[in-house]
Amino acid sequence: MSQLKEKLSRFFKDNPIFSRFLKNSGYMFSSSTISVGLVAVQSILAASLLGKSQLGLITLAISSVTTVNQIFSFRMGELVIRFFTKAKEEHGLEHAKAVIKSSILIESITSILAFVFLVLIAPVAAPLFTNKFDPELLVPLIQLFGISILANLFSETANGVLRVTNHFKTQAAIGLIQSVLTFSIITLAFIFKWGFLVVLLAYLVGKIFIGVSPMLMALRVMPLEFGSDWWKTRISILTSVKEMSRFAVSTNLSGTIKQLSNESEGLWIGAFIDESAVGLYKVAMSVANLLTIPITPIIQTAFPEITRSAVTKKWAQLRKLLRQFTLVASAWTIPATLFLIIFGKWILTYIYTPIFEYTAAFIPMVILLLGYAFTNIFFWNRSLLLSFGKANIPLLVLAVGGILKMVLTFVVVPVYGINGEAALLSGYFILTTGVMIVMGYAVIRKSETLEPEIEAA
Repeated sequence: MSQLKEKLSRFFKDNPIFSRFLKNSGYMFSSSTISVGLVAVQSILAASLLGKSQLGLITLAISSVTTVNQIFSFRMGELVIRFFTKAKEEHGLEHAKAVIKSSILIESITSILAFVFLVLIAPVAAPLFTNKFDPELLVPLIQLFGISILANLFSETANGVLRVTNHFKTQAAIGLIQSVLTFSIITLAFIFKWGFLVVLLAYLVGKIFIGVSPMLMALRVMPLEFGSDWWKTRISILTSVKEMSRFAVSTNLSGTIKQLSNESEGLWIGAFIDESAVGLYKVAMSVANLLTIPITPIIQTAFPEITRSAVTKKWAQLRKLLRQFTLVASAWTIPATLFLIIFGKWILTYIYTPIFEYTAAFIPMVILLLGYAFTNIFFWNRSLLLSFGKANIPLLVLAVGGILKMVLTFVVVPVYGINGEAALLSGYFILTTGVMIVMGYAVIRKSETLEPEIEAA
């Protein structure tokens, strides 16, 4: 035991970057591990309380809001991490503060525009996705959940600030409290049979909390980290406005394509089939998404480390980090995937109620797990390219993959239903992730040739 402890101590001492990553991820992982259990149980409770059709209706409302929000989003958290680090390294703290201020202004404006657009488009969009329910029922649900957009006014920027200032423990606490809040309300709804509106409100309360809390914490952190006059920094001092604009537009377009192709599944299924199919697919996605919950915080902590290595041109260190990240992700993903495949049918048949109501979700769940497992293990694929400022590459890859998937959706889903949609999504994950891995390593090799590493990692 003492030898193992000594070896681990030596390993962490020899790998300070990876050690810092594990420490920061530890805060997030401990929170997300608890969240996995809460999300799993609340998914079962919500599905059992509502049934396929009402669960599908709520899914359509949430998906509509999420899609509009993502279309207007410029992924300002990624922009902050990329350009705060770069500005601080090349021009000093004053330029870094200007990056944050400009990000807050842009995100706030786009959030307000997104909310206004949502309110106007809801009456037009609702009839496209409902078959069993009156579209007039879906419209107010969409508009109600749209409040979450305003509650996340500049939350992407706020989360970026918390990451670059290493406040991962704060983010972990916020994520855990949000999970407990949503879980508690859904549990009460299940016990007292309150119905689908309370379930929707549970998700809304969670979204409001996860949006407002990071903003308040960032506003508290920034005066401590950057001085009380950080907000007086002139945006005009920025020397990389064009580069920042290109990055923001590219991440917006790639994110929009990603949203339409692989995060708006409920809307596609609602348009081609019905609300019951949306409910079944929602359950399949809920189970498959359990894989991603522990990995999401790792992405948040890995991106700053990847960016630091890329900006400081420490290529050997960067390659080593990618290998270590992959091993960490595999340690969770592979056994978790096998467990869900082996026991998934039993869970869907007997844990979700009524019995056999959701058994048909098993095949799409297994298909989804294959795609999620692959992209989980190589979660750093997009972050690597963004760390080099190559936002155009993910844009191109996701655009080609997304267009191909959307075209095939019109052919596959009407014939093969939710199984076909699951196959398209998994194929999309494997194709786009694989291409971005290859492109990312190509960028590293090119950078090593043009700017050889001077200082050893």
